[in-house]
Amino acid sequence: MAARLLRCTSLWGTSDWIAADPALRRLPEAIYRPWSAEAPWGLFAEGRSIGDGATEAGLAAAETAAKRQFLYVGALATHYGHFLINTLPRLWPLVSWQGPLPRILCHVPGPREAWEELPFLGAILGRLGLDMADVVTFDRPTTLRDIVVPEPALQEQAAVHAVFADLCRTIGQPLWQDVAVDGLRRPLYLSKTRMRSGVAHVANEDAILAELERRGVEIAFPETLAFADQVRLLSGRRIVMGTLGSAFHTAAFAAPGRRLVGLNWQHAVNANFALLDRVNGATARYYHPHGTLYEEGSDWHLAWTVADPRGVAAALLRRAEWLDRGEPDDAGVVAEVRRRVLRPFRRG
Repeated sequence: MAARLLRCTSLWGTSDWIAADPALRRLPEAIYRPWSAEAPWGLFAEGRSIGDGATEAGLAAAETAAKRQFLYVGALATHYGHFLINTLPRLWPLVSWQGPLPRILCHVPGPREAWEELPFLGAILGRLGLDMADVVTFDRPTTLRDIVVPEPALQEQAAVHAVFADLCRTIGQPLWQDVAVDGLRRPLYLSKTRMRSGVAHVANEDAILAELERRGVEIAFPETLAFADQVRLLSGRRIVMGTLGSAFHTAAFAAPGRRLVGLNWQHAVNANFALLDRVNGATARYYHPHGTLYEEGSDWHLAWTVADPRGVAAALLRRAEWLDRGEPDDAGVVAEVRRRVLRPFRRG
């Protein structure tokens, strides 16, 4: 019996498109308090926190920083997917920045060496004319002057502003402009099997991969590739498959119009995927395998097991072929049923 893939037709959240730029504030002076697990931290102006408006009694700064313009992005997310959703959307003013580029002011726990080595961070900042030396934190309360505080151009699971698409294009286009866009028809599957931890993964994904490889699909492991190589890889393929995760978000930087076919652990799709699909005009179809089983784990927040991995692989590839031919799901399903039903009569 063929594996059933159920089309995900609902979102966990919303995916609104906003043409106008987000709000932007410019503070002549503010006090920076470093990240702390015990004491209040953040950026404070006139005794109130930038963000939640909470007051801080007895606020004082030990030092005053040398005058230079700062762009404040709040807490720096060090996980790739969270960076794209929570930190990158505050860098949108750089798209049309006039004059010398600002320092990027942020809060981040842990030693600088730990996050300074994040390969995606340096790669993305580099496309915006910055490097790691432009990312600034302070280890004690410090008075700063001339801080630009943008609202995010993407609100998680809610809405995205048009300027975020401009930002992603600024970062990604130089990386794929020499690629033969959609030049390779061989489907590509983005695998999580070499990752040791994360949010969710398919516990028996190896069995899906084996069947896909047998059917001629190329397997890629995004965490083993540089950011630029991922962008180029996604730009050159007509069809990209995989389980939903941060690797799919990279399509926002690739050539417009990516065709994506994804396996999802639940019936509803996290709206962040729909938001980033809108950013770059991707055509995406997401599916939930019938009969999925779940278990919690220590390394992965959720492990899910598909009941028929070989059948899921075959069904996934069929849906990729339908998408590549521009057929809607219902047309593909009808054609598949007719093929199965009419085959015995044709033989007779």
